[in-house]
Order: sequence, then structure tokens, then C-alpha cells
Amino acid sequence: MSLLLAEMTWPEVERAIAAGITTVILPLGATEQHGPHLPLGTDTVRAAFLAGQLGADRSDVLVAPALPLGCSDEHTGFPGLLSLDHETLARLITDCGQRMAAWGIRCLVLLSAHGGNARALERARTRLQEQVSALEVRVLASSTALNEELSEIAATDGIAPDDVGLHAGEGETSEMLHLRPDLVHMDRAVAGYTGSMADVIPRLREAGLRAVTDTGTLGDPRLACATRGRRYLAAQIEGYGQLLAIGTATPVREAVP
Repeated sequence: MSLLLAEMTWPEVERAIAAGITTVILPLGATEQHGPHLPLGTDTVRAAFLAGQLGADRSDVLVAPALPLGCSDEHTGFPGLLSLDHETLARLITDCGQRMAAWGIRCLVLLSAHGGNARALERARTRLQEQVSALEVRVLASSTALNEELSEIAATDGIAPDDVGLHAGEGETSEMLHLRPDLVHMDRAVAGYTGSMADVIPRLREAGLRAVTDTGTLGDPRLACATRGRRYLAAQIEGYGQLLAIGTATPVREAVP
């Protein structure tokens, strides 16, 4: 029996819960520009894959369909953007959590592949913990330790952190070359902003990506390769899997892209 909610019937969900499967992973992505070479749904593809792999590695979790809309106002000015405000996304997650609790779910894991969702995740987690005492809410998102591990993987191939980038750079492009090479246009890939990623974040928050990069890219996607993308994803799956196993979550922090 599949443990992907979208592929299950309601009696199958009922039987799974009766058998003690009371955790749901809810992947959260975004629909926003990812440079001239990656699809708008990049974050949603990544979130769905990570959640699906975590579910496949365990027999005690259900995996919900990925939410394809996030908080992405920093990408205003690039065609194709579909963005929610923080309150709307928080309410959407809260509504989903309340419904899940009603059918017997006791732990909701929010797995976000888009940093801009962080504020909404924290609001939703706080509200659900207050409103549904029987429901535990955890957040799986980027952490300092995980980012350092990904940087180490890149460094073994001579890739600098600023080339890996925060958005549509070598990192995300490598992952998409592994996941959906049919959607990656390497012939259109160009280097974007490759200065200090730490230094540029305040400007991004204030003025958006258009103020920093005409292409929407932070990093150098021309350096991407599918093999490295597989290693990046494997590291994330291992890290998130360990957090699930010990019953914890990563701190919610807002990383704009």
C-alpha cells in the first residue's frame, strides 16, 4: 500500500491510522522564478522529492501532496510569480493540520524547500500547538549544520560557497539535474550574483532579487552536475531522517530566496 496520501483511498488512510501510522509529512514549495534555466516549480519538486524519500525510508509516516504556493514576494518583478502573504500560508497550514488531527494524526511535519516560508511556518506551528493540544508540529528546514555539510560536498569538487549560491545557483541546479533534467536548460544558464551571499541578504529583504540580479540567479549554475545534486539531496535526506528519528526539528529561520 502506498503511503502517499494522494494515492490512497479513505479506507486505506483509516486502516493506516488504526495501525499506528499517525505522522504526516507536509512538503511546502513555491512557484517563483529560478533564473532563465530552471522551472518556476523548482522548490516544489525538491520538497516533494525529499518528503517522498523520507516516507519511503520509513513505514510509519504518510506523505501529503506538496503545497506549490509559498511566500515569495522578494521575487516580484519576475513573470510567473504566484505568492501568498505570510498570514494566508499560515492559515492554510493551520487548516490542514486541524483536519489531519480530526482523522487521528498526532504529528505533523512541515518540510519546506523555500526559505521565505519560515515566518508562516512558525505562525502555523504556534497556532496548532495552542489550538490542537493532541497534535505535535515539527519543522524540517535548512539548518546551519546542514548548510555546512552541503558546502563541504561542494568543496570536494572545488566549488566555492558563493557559486553554490542561495537561489538557482550551482546547488539547486545540480539537484534539479538529478531530479528533473528534462526541465533544466543548461544552454540558458548564466552566472548571477556571485558576491558574498551573507552580505546580500539584507538588500534582498529590503529591495528584492531584482535589485541584485537581472537574471534572478544567486550563484553560478554553469558549474552544476547531476552527480553532485544527488549527493546534496542524499545529505538532506539523511539529516532530516535523523531529526525525525530523534523526534526533533530544525529551528525556523528566514532565508529570503
